[in-house]
Amino acid sequence: MPSVTSQKPRGKFKAGDDLRRRLLETANRLFRESGYENVSVRSIAQEVGCSQMAMYRHFPDKESLVRHLCNAIYKQFTAGLSTKFDHLPDPKERVRRALCDFVRLAAANPHHYRFTFLARISDQKTESARTATAEPVIAYIRHTLGLALPPGSSDELVEERLHQILAVTHGLIVMLITYPRAYRITREGALAHLDSALAILLEAHPSHGGTA
Repeated sequence: MPSVTSQKPRGKFKAGDDLRRRLLETANRLFRESGYENVSVRSIAQEVGCSQMAMYRHFPDKESLVRHLCNAIYKQFTAGLSTKFDHLPDPKERVRRALCDFVRLAAANPHHYRFTFLARISDQKTESARTATAEPVIAYIRHTLGLALPPGSSDELVEERLHQILAVTHGLIVMLITYPRAYRITREGALAHLDSALAILLEAHPSHGGTA
């Protein structure tokens, strides 16, 4: 005879798991549409059809929920880099394609980029979370950049080029997702500017004031 009590925890787990999934899906949609400031715990709970207390059982506050969403898309992006690009024989092309995809991702998810990389760091926990999100992408670019520069390029030059490339990429994204009309920039224009910058920065010559 089947045990009724043995089936209860499984049912409860499924219900809780389903609620968490619906919370994430709804929060992600509202966040994409309206941004962090214009989404509240109440609006998410109302859309899902649960109480705010039920939501708090899965996420202690709105910030932790949105941070989970942002971490998820960048984690997924990083996980796919090797699969998408490591088969390419030219490491310069790997760098170029990875960064272009990163710009496309940011342009498609501007609120996620703002929250993850532009929001003010309020405490050590926030800083640690931001570092954990950015480090895997940076590590991939650093490693591939070391292969893209000519043999014998120093670690100092690799790091210099990495900082310059990240500065260009971040700057173009900020222009694109904040005031594109003022900057007269489109996504395709940003990608073209990135290509032009990479054509220069992927050379071995150190900049003035840099180390060889």
